[in-house]
Amino acid sequence: MFHTKRIVGGAAAFGFACAFAALVPGTASAAPVACTTAPGGADVAALVGGSQCDSSADVASAAAGLGLEGWGSAEAMNNAAALALGLNGGTAVSNGSFGGAPAAIAFGPGAVAQNTAAGLGLSIAVAAPGSTITLTPTGAVCDGAGIAGSFTTLQGCIG
Repeated sequence: MFHTKRIVGGAAAFGFACAFAALVPGTASAAPVACTTAPGGADVAALVGGSQCDSSADVASAAAGLGLEGWGSAEAMNNAAALALGLNGGTAVSNGSFGGAPAAIAFGPGAVAQNTAAGLGLSIAVAAPGSTITLTPTGAVCDGAGIAGSFTTLQGCIG
């Protein structure tokens, strides 16, 4: 009995995965670009088709930007780590300083996520298509669908 349930469950999961893959458009033709700057490394910028990224960091910080038919821009200074992911037409900008660890994720056409962090702690800004989500040390603004939050300032918003 248990063996039969596993087979039926596995077949159902496989069927769901196949249906999902058939219905959701793929991004196989998109060329992702990744820019990473290790502590003390050189600034990096890349542009391939509609994918763009850039990253910069000082000797005590690290930054990574990724663009997949979007733009990811990350800058980290003074012992910070920054991450930016711009996906499918989104623009993500992440700037960290003084131990901040900001992440910005923008997915879909017209999505803009901006995250600026100064001071120890994690923060994240996520923007959905057509939204602008902004997180700074002085507050958060969600204009459209998205979410932002800072563990440093305990400020955030949900749009």
